[in-house]
Amino acid sequence: MTGESTVDHTSPADTRDLPTPRSAGMTAGSTLDRAVEALRGLAYGSRLHIVALLREGEATPSALAEAIEAHQSVVAHHLRYMVDAGLLRRRRQGRQIFYSLADEGTARLIDEILRYAKDR
Repeated sequence: MTGESTVDHTSPADTRDLPTPRSAGMTAGSTLDRAVEALRGLAYGSRLHIVALLREGEATPSALAEAIEAHQSVVAHHLRYMVDAGLLRRRRQGRQIFYSLADEGTARLIDEILRYAKDR
């Protein structure tokens, strides 16, 4: 054996019709960048735990900190990051701040991530 690969690098018929990142509108600075930002926003267990809790409805930072057994300043940092990533929104009512999922798309993303983890 000469070390040459015997793998056929031509496009197999079953993948020829799949969209490429460019044909699917995923260009640098657009869809891919937003996807990366969303996934980075969920890249910590605490953040995923927070968004899973927020699937049930809005909550204050102190309620979330108690629920995940973390210091409130740590939760505040995660919340800020996820708001900046577009995953969460915040609403002020008097002196209280409430956090919720940004939209139904975020809820679907969380559902899919949890389903993926469960099926593994």
